[in-house]
Amino acid sequence: MRPKAQVRNEGPAALSGILNVNKPAQMTSHDVVDVVRRLSGQRRVGHAGTLDPMATGVLVICMGWATRLSEYLMEGTKRYRATLCLGATTDTYDAEGTVVTEAAYADVTRLQFDAVLLEHLGEIEQIPPMYSAIKRQGVPLYRLARGGESVSREARRVYIEELTVTEWSPPIVTVEVSCSKGTYIRSLVYDVGQKLGCGAHLTALVRVASGPFRLEETVSLTELAEAFAQGRAHTLSYPLTRVLEGFDLFTVDGEMTKRIHHGQAIEGLPAGQKTGLALAMLPSGEPLAVLEYHDDTGLWQPTKVFQ
Repeated sequence: MRPKAQVRNEGPAALSGILNVNKPAQMTSHDVVDVVRRLSGQRRVGHAGTLDPMATGVLVICMGWATRLSEYLMEGTKRYRATLCLGATTDTYDAEGTVVTEAAYADVTRLQFDAVLLEHLGEIEQIPPMYSAIKRQGVPLYRLARGGESVSREARRVYIEELTVTEWSPPIVTVEVSCSKGTYIRSLVYDVGQKLGCGAHLTALVRVASGPFRLEETVSLTELAEAFAQGRAHTLSYPLTRVLEGFDLFTVDGEMTKRIHHGQAIEGLPAGQKTGLALAMLPSGEPLAVLEYHDDTGLWQPTKVFQ
């Protein structure tokens, strides 16, 4: 059963909340945002974590005031099902690119493959692919790459929590990956292929989880369009108490509400028990603000006010 909406709205243009959309292949994340904008009738729509056009699966969409929560939603662990092909590299590191190198893969054993995966567990440095949205002097790298230009990229530190082989049928291998935000699965596959000496590229990618959002709970764009047409899109929106699991939760009213409205620090609330962040709710159940706890003063400071 899907979670009910946290906030009731008077009409589609006023709808705010968080959707868990199953992104189709060959659509960009921004394409999906545009679809939701058209369906919802409002401009304040964004996503919490880009997926490549080839990838499918969990794409978290924020509407209205929920767009201000995207930075928190992106912090959660990501889980992917990545399928790769041994024996060839491409310029994009995936099946949509042009083959750059080819090499024999028949001598690669499962034992060797697992050993290389172990080398990529924990905190590692990754060099992003040229075909990425990272900008150099305001220009996305993929535009430079399409023009035949290659530039040096700064390595980024990411964290790989788990790498598990779920299918071994060389040259095709499927791996479950749990990782931090900012991890390029294409780069991970490329690096594994280089270590094996035969090369590899990504052939399919499914995001099966992003923080508390799961693939089995996603809604398709077709289902979403029907829900908006029938005036029940709010039933697909997630309550903040579910998606902000690491937050303390407080209900406030009276003078506290006024102080939060004016961005003033709050006293009289318990100290932070989880991440040092809290969600302040009105007695009606509507979200009021995100608060940050300061140990030195014992006060909660509003960082984002919704109402």
